[in-house]
Amino acid sequence: MTCAHCGTPVYGRAPAGPAYCCLGCAILGGMGDSATGAPTRQARSLLLRLGLAAFFSANTMVLSLFLYSLEAPGAEAPGVALSLIRALLALFSAPAFALLAPPFFQGMKRDLGRGRFSMESLIALSAGAAFLYSCLAVVRGSNHVYFDTATVILLLVTAGRLLEANARVRGTRALRELMELAPPEARVRRGGEWQVRPAESLVPGDTVQVRPGERVPVDGRIAAGGAAVDESMLTGEALPAERLPGEVVRAGSLCLNGVLEIETLAVSRDSLLARIIRSVEAAQQARSPLERLADRAAAAFVPLAAGLALLAVFLWWPGGREQALLAGLSVLVVACPCALGIAVPLVNVLALGAAARHGILIRSAETLERLAASSLLALDKTGTVTRGCISVRRVIAFNGETEETVLAKAAAAAADSTHPVSRAIEELARRSGVPPAGRRKVEVFPGLGAGAELEDGSQVLLGRRRWIEDRSGAFAGVEEFESGSLTWCAQDGRPLGAFVLDDPVSEEAVQAVAATHRMGLRAVLLSGDRKEVVRAAGSLLGAEAQGELLPEEKAARIRALRQQGEIVAMADDGINDAAALASADTGIAVSGGTDVAREVAEVVLLEGGLSKLPWLFRLARRARRVARQNLGWTLAYNSIALSLAVSGRLRPILAALLMLGSSILVISNSLRVNREDL
Repeated sequence: MTCAHCGTPVYGRAPAGPAYCCLGCAILGGMGDSATGAPTRQARSLLLRLGLAAFFSANTMVLSLFLYSLEAPGAEAPGVALSLIRALLALFSAPAFALLAPPFFQGMKRDLGRGRFSMESLIALSAGAAFLYSCLAVVRGSNHVYFDTATVILLLVTAGRLLEANARVRGTRALRELMELAPPEARVRRGGEWQVRPAESLVPGDTVQVRPGERVPVDGRIAAGGAAVDESMLTGEALPAERLPGEVVRAGSLCLNGVLEIETLAVSRDSLLARIIRSVEAAQQARSPLERLADRAAAAFVPLAAGLALLAVFLWWPGGREQALLAGLSVLVVACPCALGIAVPLVNVLALGAAARHGILIRSAETLERLAASSLLALDKTGTVTRGCISVRRVIAFNGETEETVLAKAAAAAADSTHPVSRAIEELARRSGVPPAGRRKVEVFPGLGAGAELEDGSQVLLGRRRWIEDRSGAFAGVEEFESGSLTWCAQDGRPLGAFVLDDPVSEEAVQAVAATHRMGLRAVLLSGDRKEVVRAAGSLLGAEAQGELLPEEKAARIRALRQQGEIVAMADDGINDAAALASADTGIAVSGGTDVAREVAEVVLLEGGLSKLPWLFRLARRARRVARQNLGWTLAYNSIALSLAVSGRLRPILAALLMLGSSILVISNSLRVNREDL
């Protein structure tokens, strides 16, 4: 079974109600009732538990600090006061422990049943040992109590899981956005009539009709009609594709003009959109290398701590049973994560806050670590490294015509068309001060082009070369250009010129990629656009370039790069590459991107496009460097402290003081992440 909130596998006996992987998911999963939208009774109860635990833990910390201060040299306190403080500590910590500990002990029970250990086992063992040791200390009248360690560890881990659960569930929203691209109903021919039927009921061979402004419900081949089809949500191309009979259209694409009759090739569950959704689901369910590494570390540390505790008991058994038991418990108390518990999380919290102040949203601490380790930056072209709008880069004139003449006659044909290419030609004419040629009549041919009858009676056509040649004969003495997307213009069957269309690479993208090069990252440009266009953009960026890639091919390319040992960060802005973003080690959605890209990606650049990408990588690398320094210190401390505890030379109160000093050192070092000189 899986968690009812985030989809994580849950092991053990199935509960009567929804199954949750942790307290955080249980809280968030119960907050919204599907029927009423109101918080459920269970969710309110869980939130109350967390709030009460925080209250009791805070009081435990205050009392513990007061008790520690009484242990300082020269400090004196009556025995009755010390007994009262110890009793209050037990009184405040017991409810917090009872409220927060059960999920971790249940996790340890599951781990024991599977013959393995995880972080839950480590937390349960450490917190349980600290609490048990403290209870024994209260009974014995000792001031060496560690109720604060037991409760605060449980509280911080639970609060962290609450935040992580909230971030994980955002991926399911992205899938819903993808699914909504394909319409639930389709207009299908039945018995010679057009009938509206559920899209799921279609079978290959059915003929469906798509009108202007409607989305295509299935993958199919055009049987009749023609139209400009916006496939940007699937291919990433800003330029609508002109689709004619015999060509394939994809489910989820938008018919801009004209009426299409489509022969169904693949039903909804087998469409390209469905395959993208399945790819996103698979990528989200896969565990990251860092998660597997953390599990392996916990699996090794838990038996090590338990073994050292048993060793301490064995070594001190000749001195008495009570002394041996306390020595073993002391080892477990020393092993309980303290500075080690904040060494990395504190750095990550500070780094995530710094990123937020600079307009960058990072979903989790694991994302920050993967960013720091990235070796390759994958980029989409359209809308990511380009400006995301069609423009005319060049006007080519033939047969002695001037560029102004070609532009004036083309603008006359484009006058009544809403096609983005027509708008780009009209915009160029306006900026150039070239008025459209006089015309008597303008006609738009959906999916093909546009035409105009000029005042001198001649006919001007604007559109694809193949369409113009089919109407007026093949062009003679005119070569085919491969430097970019072309729209052709002809008058009475004689070619006048062509317009080279472009979506130019932005200057900020060039500078950002150059900065990442200096940091040692390779760059690769992946696009569904023509290979020649992608190669030209790649040369400007200094990146490897691969064009004419379908969305699923981009995701496969990302996976192949990862299998080669690359740690891939991918920047994109569209739904079409949701699977590729999810397949990368780190997905980065740039400002202006779609909602689905923002939900799937682990990093969202809220403003500034790619300009802040180099700063983001520098922040992640500094955070990793500081976190490693913290870990080095805390691991060295734990190694020394464990050795001293096993040998009986480290009293618990001294260990507590050393832990406090270690924590202060870790906090001071972590604050360096907030420095602005990145």
